[in-house]
Amino acid sequence: MWGKGLINGLRLSLKNAMRGPITVQYPYEKLEIPERSRWAVRPKFFDDGSPKCTACMTCVRVCPDHILSLDVETREDKTKHIEAFGYEVGACMMCGLCVEACPFDAILMSHEYELAVTDPAALSENLLENTDAATSARHKAEKEKLAAHPADEPAGGGEAS
Repeated sequence: MWGKGLINGLRLSLKNAMRGPITVQYPYEKLEIPERSRWAVRPKFFDDGSPKCTACMTCVRVCPDHILSLDVETREDKTKHIEAFGYEVGACMMCGLCVEACPFDAILMSHEYELAVTDPAALSENLLENTDAATSARHKAEKEKLAAHPADEPAGGGEAS
């Protein structure tokens, strides 16, 4: 039939004209970010506020962009002290390989998506500074505690605030 394409085009135009706006007025309105979205790397903490990082260097080794750095001091009693856990958010491609590789579930990809800054120096940050690293024994004790009392598991998985 002649004009079928024209009528179909008008129907689609009318349908879109009647639909409400699909954009948001950023920054006054913000989109709800899907749970699977990945943004900046953030450390995780135990309930007492101590970091879950054991300074095992796995995340630093697997990062394809080499944007994670970890300055660690090993003490005489074999415990580790994290001098600085550096992260260059401006160079991160947010692939999440560091989070997947972490054997202690000590880091996460946060949902912070407003990462723009005016000062380029602010694109490099320390995730952890001058703190003692967690031990494998601490992680084992936490796993046993959660296995014994599964209802005590924090809702956010000990995420950074």
